[in-house]
Amino acid sequence: MSPGHGSHADNGSGALHRDGAVPYAGHEANEYGDADETDGYDDEAGFEGAGFDDLDPPSFDGAGYDPDGYQAAAYEAAGHDPGRDAEGFVDLGGGPRRRRSTSPAGPSPRRSRRTERAAAAAEKTAMRRAQAALRRGAQPSKLLGPFAGRAYHKMRLPAHMETTAQIAGIYPFVVDSGLAAPGMYIGRHVWSGNSFDFDVFELYRQQVIENPNFAVFGAVGSRKSALLKTLISRGAAFGYQAAVPCDPKGEYTRLARRLGCEPTYIGPGMATRLNPLDAPPRPMNIADADWAREVKRARSSLLSSLIETAKGVPLTPAEHTAVDLALDVVTRQISGTSPERWATPLLPHVLEAMTDPTEEDCVDLPMTATELRDASRDATLTLRRLTHGALGGLFDGPTTSPLDFDRPIAVLNLERVQGSDEMIALIMTCAQAWMEAALMRQDGVQRYVVYDECWRLMRFAGLVRRLSAQQKLARQWGCANAIVAHRISDLLSASPDSVEIAKGLLAETAIRILYKQASDQIADTQEALGLTDVAADLLPRLDPGFALWLIGARAFYVEHVVGDLEIPVVLNGSKMHGEVDDINLTPDDLDPAELDPPDLGPGPLRRGIAEGVADDAGFDGGDFGEEPFTGGYGYPSIEPSSTG
Repeated sequence: MSPGHGSHADNGSGALHRDGAVPYAGHEANEYGDADETDGYDDEAGFEGAGFDDLDPPSFDGAGYDPDGYQAAAYEAAGHDPGRDAEGFVDLGGGPRRRRSTSPAGPSPRRSRRTERAAAAAEKTAMRRAQAALRRGAQPSKLLGPFAGRAYHKMRLPAHMETTAQIAGIYPFVVDSGLAAPGMYIGRHVWSGNSFDFDVFELYRQQVIENPNFAVFGAVGSRKSALLKTLISRGAAFGYQAAVPCDPKGEYTRLARRLGCEPTYIGPGMATRLNPLDAPPRPMNIADADWAREVKRARSSLLSSLIETAKGVPLTPAEHTAVDLALDVVTRQISGTSPERWATPLLPHVLEAMTDPTEEDCVDLPMTATELRDASRDATLTLRRLTHGALGGLFDGPTTSPLDFDRPIAVLNLERVQGSDEMIALIMTCAQAWMEAALMRQDGVQRYVVYDECWRLMRFAGLVRRLSAQQKLARQWGCANAIVAHRISDLLSASPDSVEIAKGLLAETAIRILYKQASDQIADTQEALGLTDVAADLLPRLDPGFALWLIGARAFYVEHVVGDLEIPVVLNGSKMHGEVDDINLTPDDLDPAELDPPDLGPGPLRRGIAEGVADDAGFDGGDFGEEPFTGGYGYPSIEPSSTG
């Protein structure tokens, strides 16, 4: 009959079992401690092994020697003590089993012999079953053994949870997922392989950064200017405009023409003139009296800045008074007319009024005309340099090519004056004033304002102060000021009276983009920006186009990606390839047929601007085919091989 609880059954093999649980050789334990079931296997003892994979047995020795530990599990499942039952039941090698007396054991030789026979029988049974398992391909478990108390279970440990900052020590492949804000495609996040998107205005809207200003530092040839050009060109598709008030190398000319705009050229020997006393654009809903005061203030501020920049020291109160009085004298000729009909004064007119003030003009001053003339002599002589001296020919006539800040990009090309930092500073002073007037209109347009080659401006205190003021007003004016320099020390090369202001320029940037730096600049860069040792060690090993982006308290290692259609307008260095530099030809020098706007259709992106290998046509997979790239709006034809 079927064995029940507390019953004993014989399976014909000489082994004892309780509750129908009998060990067999095919019932092995896997490496996790689970018992493997051999369905339907009938060993030599005639036992069909099935359905015992839920046992969790400890093995025991003694008279009930159980090499696989399953007999003990069966006894425990029935609620019995394995040690006692194994000693209370004896295997006689076949036939009916007898229960041994439970009387206290004595030194009986017969009992010792019975115990030995039971152990020998159990060992034979285990050997037979092991041999049967070998014949059918199963391997006996090497884990289970005859030692008492041994049991195998699956290890069920609780999950260990940590932050990525901590767990990176044991699992270094945990990386940042990127910025949590949409943006323009910039390139590849090197550490994660994901695309890196960036939009400084969107980051500010989502409160990721406190202000939209950013700084870009990189050695010569690291392609920092290429990043600014792609930001401008790709941002134009989203309605962002740009202004470059100082382009000393003429490298933004192609980009401007690509966007359908012509740069403003100025320099010695050119017919272009800039009148710093031009009235700024008039805002809407402003009364004539208020507008008249605003025009006077703007002209006085700009003219004082020009004289201060050329003079090298701040103006005295008497010199400021002489400038204001001269402007009043020039504009008095048209007193009583509306501001829209005012004639624009010129610097030669102002110089004449400062050189020979009259007593009638000084009637409201606590000094005579002669005293005023003597006190403002240095300022008068400096102004004369702007009209007749070495700086003449730039500001002594009406404006011929005004900067139009309503177009996608406004560029002031200063390649003809790049040998004179003083002249560049004077021109930039005018350009900044006009740009500020345009930004004050608050027309809802967001702009990038790029100050490339910023090291040229640091020794002019007036420009540094004006740039610092513009950074503070960036949020109000809706502009993102980009300071571009070779190294951190460029900002510290400012004049002694403006070093602290120059340091403030860096402090007022929420984003710092670091391209390759020379080894001798790492210490200053690390100290100024608070870089970690890992980030500092990375800087001198960066390849062209690779940069470390510091956005708030986070860092990103980014590879800048340039599209095929962007390469001719983004990368520089055509002269190093023996090509003729024709990008700075003025519209008068170009064929009118070349002034048609180009097709700005998107082209395929190519990763790795430093890895492009030109084919016979000049490009490896662009949209140019075998034809040269033909620009428009004054953009001359360029052979595709000039990838820079």
